[in-house]
Amino acid sequence: MKRNFTLTRFIKVEKNFAYKEITNFKNYVNFIPGCISADLIEKNNEFEIGELKFDFMLRSYSIKSKNILEDNSIKIQQIEGPFEYFDGEWTLMSKEKDLTEIRFDAEFKLPFLLDNLLPDRVINVFIEAAMEAFIKRLETFTES
Repeated sequence: MKRNFTLTRFIKVEKNFAYKEITNFKNYVNFIPGCISADLIEKNNEFEIGELKFDFMLRSYSIKSKNILEDNSIKIQQIEGPFEYFDGEWTLMSKEKDLTEIRFDAEFKLPFLLDNLLPDRVINVFIEAAMEAFIKRLETFTES
């Protein structure tokens, strides 16, 4: 079953700072629940390829993605991983000097067994926890 998810938050940081932190692949271990490593495999001016490793539900998973970098967004396409497909996008919009709207959209399909094990509410909690941890991380940098 195809699933869609959208989450939007406002944060009191400058857009370029938030964008820089999202594109810093190694930061993902600091805010994605269960992420145990984040390795940047390739990077150029147009995209980056990275691999995230997770311990989740007593199993290890790995997701390799191509992240297409644009002015206000990062488009994520799974290359290899546990999803049948995963397309995501971070979008950042400056609302005021130090106020940024951060939006995360995802469309994905899980394999049959995982699909039955993970109801929408579990996925929502996971994505919201990642976003909240990311925002808290950004806020600690701006409070210093």
